[in-house]
Amino acid sequence: MYRHILVPLDGSKLAEQVLPHVHALAANEGTSKITLIRAVPPVFNTSVDYSGMLATTAADAIESLEDEAREYLDQIASTFRAEGYSVQIEISAMPAAEAVLDYAESQRADLIAIATHGRSGISRWVFGSVTQKVVQNSPVPVLVIRPHDIPEERGRRR
Repeated sequence: MYRHILVPLDGSKLAEQVLPHVHALAANEGTSKITLIRAVPPVFNTSVDYSGMLATTAADAIESLEDEAREYLDQIASTFRAEGYSVQIEISAMPAAEAVLDYAESQRADLIAIATHGRSGISRWVFGSVTQKVVQNSPVPVLVIRPHDIPEERGRRR
């Protein structure tokens, strides 16, 4: 039923808690393709050292973030590949929710499996909810996992 599962990850341990569910679904549903996606929106700020010299350009910062994201996704993909699954990784320059929705529609994913960070109140209002936007606008079913809280990881991304 779910031949192509799309899994958005942001580098946090909370987001990774969806992975065991993806493993279970893939094993029981005849999944032939898993796509891991991470959004790396463009960075417009540059950092300047005390002498006023440009320490890093925006292009270098973006490239570094994309390389880090690719390495992170490759590491996770390797565990699925070791079990015989076809795994693709995607890095998107769009905001997270838009990246997930665009990919799901254009690449015909059958399911989006995503973990929520469980923000509420003011933090949800300030940061928004990627999961909520995906659920409300998804062209395909969405499996939402509420992960166990990891206090030292909450809000922190790699």
